[in-house]
Amino acid sequence: MATAAAPWLELPALFEKPGTMNGSFNESFEALVFFPRDHPVSPTQSRAPLDDFGFFNYGIFHIMRPNRPITLLLVFLSCAVGALLRTVLRETKVPILVIIFFIGLGIGILAHFTHQLPFVKQISGIDPVLFLHLFTPVIIFTAAFEMDFYIFRKSFWQVLVLAVPGFLMNCGFLGWLTFKINKYNWSWDDSMLFGIILSTTDPVLSVASVRNIGLSKIVTNLIKGESLFNDATTVIIFELYRDLINQSHHEVVKEIFIQLMLKFFASIAFGFLSSKLVSYWLAHIFNDGIIEVVLSFSMAYIIFFLAEWFGMSGVIALCMLGLLLDSVSFSPGMDVFLYKFWAMLTFLAHIMIYLIMGIVIAQKTFPYINTRAFFSIITVYLSLNLVRALVILTLSPFLSRLGYGFNWRWGAVVVWSGMRGTFTLNMALAISQTQSSTAAELQVKTMILLHCGTASLLTLIINSTTVKKLVMTLGLCNITLPKRMAMHNAVQRIRQMEANAFSMLKLDRFLADANWAMAEDSMTIDYPYKLDAEEIRHLSKSLKCPDCDADITFERSPQQIADIMEEARLRLLTAQIASYQKQYNSGMLNQEAAQTLIGAAESYVDIEGKFMNIHEVKTYWESKGMLVTMKKWLSDWVYNVKDEITKPPKNKFLRMCHQIVFMEEFEYISTLITYLNSVPIILNFISSVNEEYLPQLRMCNYYFLCLYIGEAILKAFAMGRTYIYYHWNQFDLIIIVVGIIDVMIINLFKNMTPSYPMINTIRIFRFGRLLRVFRLFKLMLPTLIFVLDKQINKQLTFRYDIAKGYVQGEEDIKCLIEQIAGHEKVYMEITKILETNKQEAMKELGLMQRDYPEIVTAVKTRQAVQTVLNTASETLKFMISGGIVDKNEGAELHKMILVKKKQLAKLPPTIAPPTAQQLLHNVMWLQDNKNQIEYIQKKAKILYYDYGDIICEEGELPQGIHLIVSGMIKLSGSSPPRYGVDKDFMKEAVNRHTAASSYTDYMVTGAIIGELNCLTKQEMEYAVSCETAVQTCFISIDDLLEAFDRFLEPPSLEYKIWLKIALDIALKTYKENLPNQDWTYKMCAQYSNMYVIDVLNHTKCDIYDEAMDDVILVHGTVQDCQLGQRYCAPCILPKTCHQVQGTSPATKLLIIRSMEARKNTGTCFNVCQYHSDRRCATLGQLFSLESRNRSSIPNDLDYTYMSSQSPRKN
Repeated sequence: MATAAAPWLELPALFEKPGTMNGSFNESFEALVFFPRDHPVSPTQSRAPLDDFGFFNYGIFHIMRPNRPITLLLVFLSCAVGALLRTVLRETKVPILVIIFFIGLGIGILAHFTHQLPFVKQISGIDPVLFLHLFTPVIIFTAAFEMDFYIFRKSFWQVLVLAVPGFLMNCGFLGWLTFKINKYNWSWDDSMLFGIILSTTDPVLSVASVRNIGLSKIVTNLIKGESLFNDATTVIIFELYRDLINQSHHEVVKEIFIQLMLKFFASIAFGFLSSKLVSYWLAHIFNDGIIEVVLSFSMAYIIFFLAEWFGMSGVIALCMLGLLLDSVSFSPGMDVFLYKFWAMLTFLAHIMIYLIMGIVIAQKTFPYINTRAFFSIITVYLSLNLVRALVILTLSPFLSRLGYGFNWRWGAVVVWSGMRGTFTLNMALAISQTQSSTAAELQVKTMILLHCGTASLLTLIINSTTVKKLVMTLGLCNITLPKRMAMHNAVQRIRQMEANAFSMLKLDRFLADANWAMAEDSMTIDYPYKLDAEEIRHLSKSLKCPDCDADITFERSPQQIADIMEEARLRLLTAQIASYQKQYNSGMLNQEAAQTLIGAAESYVDIEGKFMNIHEVKTYWESKGMLVTMKKWLSDWVYNVKDEITKPPKNKFLRMCHQIVFMEEFEYISTLITYLNSVPIILNFISSVNEEYLPQLRMCNYYFLCLYIGEAILKAFAMGRTYIYYHWNQFDLIIIVVGIIDVMIINLFKNMTPSYPMINTIRIFRFGRLLRVFRLFKLMLPTLIFVLDKQINKQLTFRYDIAKGYVQGEEDIKCLIEQIAGHEKVYMEITKILETNKQEAMKELGLMQRDYPEIVTAVKTRQAVQTVLNTASETLKFMISGGIVDKNEGAELHKMILVKKKQLAKLPPTIAPPTAQQLLHNVMWLQDNKNQIEYIQKKAKILYYDYGDIICEEGELPQGIHLIVSGMIKLSGSSPPRYGVDKDFMKEAVNRHTAASSYTDYMVTGAIIGELNCLTKQEMEYAVSCETAVQTCFISIDDLLEAFDRFLEPPSLEYKIWLKIALDIALKTYKENLPNQDWTYKMCAQYSNMYVIDVLNHTKCDIYDEAMDDVILVHGTVQDCQLGQRYCAPCILPKTCHQVQGTSPATKLLIIRSMEARKNTGTCFNVCQYHSDRRCATLGQLFSLESRNRSSIPNDLDYTYMSSQSPRKN
């Protein structure tokens, strides 16, 4: 078979003269100028004189100097024209590529009538191999990279049916139809090649028209997947068929088999290995986006070139590379830039493809265009669509039983979206560029080029502009009522924000004289969907009762509720994916876990009514069992895994044997003997050496066998009866038995006449000597076990990361349910489902912490460091953007933070879990306070509970607090925590979105139970039971109250516990009420400016004066003194509320100080009458200054100590 030359050796072909396939590069380059040196000058045209600089000189004017690369100029001009057309025609349905094609066609036709465009003839002779290698990698990698791998995995068999049997049927039908109806007298081979060329579709153009119109991802991935693998099949079949008809092959079956092995299986393996190499390389590039983009670009071309060079399919190799890489394979935040980069390359590639093909078709087919050709063009276009529809109809029974199923509407879209593009044009170009022996053969090749080019053009003009209308007509992207409701709500919210913005801007002194009427008119946002009166009535979710101003909710039909539920499910899946992406960008999820969670969420998109749950996510990590079993099996074979040094015998001789066997030198000598024995064993299998040195090799065999027997006897004397119980000793005995039988057979058959069975028996036992070499694996087993340990730890870390990321995702989307759900029943159902899924995931996390505490501790340590470094990065960004830190200084600090992030990979995979004493030091309200920790340690008790034990019952008085040292406990209550709100008021105040019948939660190591109940002396609101064996550090309530009385110096121990609880409640409240903001960072930024105040029952307190930014009610209830509005914890008090009155026995407010208050030296503001005399400690002083010597604190430092020190009621 003919092999194509390396692409880089054929670069001059781009500039070859028409009709030739070789030539000098210098000659070709000179042909690009306006006046080449060898260009003949007509009698009426004389060459202008050259000046001293080599320019053409006409009088005083200088014309362009020769040897300018006009082709390069044309490339950039075409890119500029493409950009201009994209700008002008963005809102129209006119395909840009059609205009580019006609521009190329015009240039090519113009070149027929003038000699001033010689570069056109050079472009028309472009080498098809160069054309393939220049544009194909961009098209294929972009399409594969944008594929949804998890949807593709499920629909793989559908894609395969369409891409292989479907393609072959397409080829056969088109080839037969062409052979029967064409008027050009084409042969059967020409017709079949024409059918193969027209059966392929473009993976990018086919999807471009249906990308963002609301069509199901399953259909778009099916279209793209079919086109990708269709292209791969096309290249294989086209090259194979062309070679078979052009060359004589005596072994056709063998040739086909070799080609399939190389083009299919070898290409898949090469693409898979390449993806692993690229992923490994990307994993070792830390936060350098330029390198990552350059790597993706260069590796796409390199892998394609190498695959084609070695006879494989570059298309299949690139498909595997693109499918196995995704945006998460790159650094966080790179996804948007990466997609835009490849989209830009794809756009430019298509611009160049259609410009070149316009020129080529105009140059080569212009003399053959006539009325008959136009009729044939229309016939070909109709035939290829009719045949494609017939093939899809034939395969639909099979497609409907595979993957996601199939229906006739999907089939219509698949048929009509099949655009002919890059591969059709490239193969037609390859046919036209081959040399022709006769004029008839040249005409056939030219007409194939003409019909393929025009077929591609017509699919762009007709199919791509009407496929959207087809999708709409078939109802595949109907705008359902839930979608209209969501859009209605979104527009209403935007309008509300606009109104608020206008109101605030009117207060701006610089904008006071703006034309607000014109501004409001210009900013009015209309509904994207046209609504009739009935739809508007349905969109109105509630009305106001004229009597009581209460909401009256419309009743929905069951079908409407089901539709609303499905739309809410899809939006929640989108929110989950966004949460996983956010966790990956922040470093809380590793790459593999993020890819798994994102892919799993995407796979649920088209499964109606299905929510993502932890039980199905678990299937992604359950392969660990095999590695654990393998490790256990190998561990049994390792000597040093068990304590093999048995008690030395009393007998003097046996004791001496024991000492010898268990010396390290004995093992070294045994290993050396095995190494030496491997040499004669290998020589035995070399025929020439075996015949020449047979006696010597036989003696070596006897010698080493005796050494093995001696070693076994020594071990037997040393270990006694336990000798036989160890695997390696059993293996040594097998070696000895096989060796003895080998020697006996050789000596027995030595004097007999050789026969075939005798020779086979000798050979079998000779192979038995290879068993001795396996003794060397004894040294390798510890290394293998170490590698297995690392892999198991990696899988367990991956397992914990997935479960933790899933729980965080559920918490993130929980805050969005109210905005997404369009009906009360939908809200309640989704809340119930998400809460159940979250609790199951929490339980899974607890079980992992119980089973693998070292790994979980390592993961938590890494995540803690990552969170702190993220906070440092955000702080640095804020200081740079505000001009506090110079950009150069900021760059240096950023490098230091990046170094620390990079060092996270060096943290050990396992860390010993903390002890009870270490956990006490980590308790926030102790904060390494030596005196308080020593007191708690003296009073604390370590308690042990078994699985199922009840630590406390719901409704009983608190006995103390429990710090969980190990294990997992379950909290279960009849209602959610009340946070000090009276039960009767709770029932009245709770709205429909917080109604819940029960409360369940799980807690693991480091969590504390009963803090709030001990502070308020209220009964337990939940029962606490053990889900595993549990160990807790228990501090009784009497000892805790005694500690409160003992440690009264500001900030007191009681105040610090209140502050810790307040911070936890405030963070949850912020996330629930304002989920779109990063409150973790904001809380860290305000960390040193928060304090807790008491509001006694029936006592008034001023809030939101110049000293406060935010006030959060964290416990109890208050009433607005002005409006009479009552608020219950937890909630953020509105800034219109300036004075509140406590209405519960224990009311706590968390105050966040304003900037003006921070500039003050510490003067205490009059927050309320009760606290006017008191001083409070800020949080930074609270947890950083306490461990210092009191004498080192400045005298003028005021503590903002707001904790009430009223006498405690007994």
